[in-house]
Amino acid sequence: MTLAFAIALALLAAGTPGHADEATPSSSADRPVYLVSHGWHVGLVLRREDVAAVGLSRTLALGSFRYLEVGWGDGDFYPAPRGTLGLALRAAFRSRSSVLQVVGFDDEVAEMFPQAKILKVDLSPDGFAALTRYVEASYAVDAQGRPIVVAPASYGVGAFYLARGRYRLLDNSNTWAARALKVGGCPIDAEAVVTAGGVLHAVAPFARVVRPGVLLRAADPPAVRCEAPG
Repeated sequence: MTLAFAIALALLAAGTPGHADEATPSSSADRPVYLVSHGWHVGLVLRREDVAAVGLSRTLALGSFRYLEVGWGDGDFYPAPRGTLGLALRAAFRSRSSVLQVVGFDDEVAEMFPQAKILKVDLSPDGFAALTRYVEASYAVDAQGRPIVVAPASYGVGAFYLARGRYRLLDNSNTWAARALKVGGCPIDAEAVVTAGGVLHAVAPFARVVRPGVLLRAADPPAVRCEAPG
């Protein structure tokens, strides 16, 4: 794989958002997590009520929206209005910081992101709590323990927050999303995931397809389930 091809594939996995969501009934004990592909980057959509039930506050700061989308990426490339090759190269090899983007919305997921490929994964309550703690731990905080806003969100109502972790070409926002699912009890090799497509295909055996792409087909019910983390 050439360097240029690797960069093009990952495009630093912090792309710009589109718009989407939908809710499919499952067990009342399940906590749904939606994976929304924005091309080169996968965001995680959580129900605000589920996040609130965990009792953690940083991700709830936006207000009383029905859903929250979270994503992690390079501190320069991810918030940029237009990604450039220079920003992409710096993010891949000399990243200076990382950020979390959190956006709140009320529309159904598929309506919010009408062009996106979307998968839905059901987590146990304990698995969802573990995933939420993983997201909360990704925030960098000030001396008072408060999240640090660095820029308005790239769409909708939200913001970019200074984050923990070092962004790299092969340890990027898609790897971050895959780790969140692994922490939540899903059978995924997070360290092998680099691209948005890699996330979707790794997740497909234990996900429901809300909106399929060319290579995504619905598996209902999923072949395997995410279990409560051990």
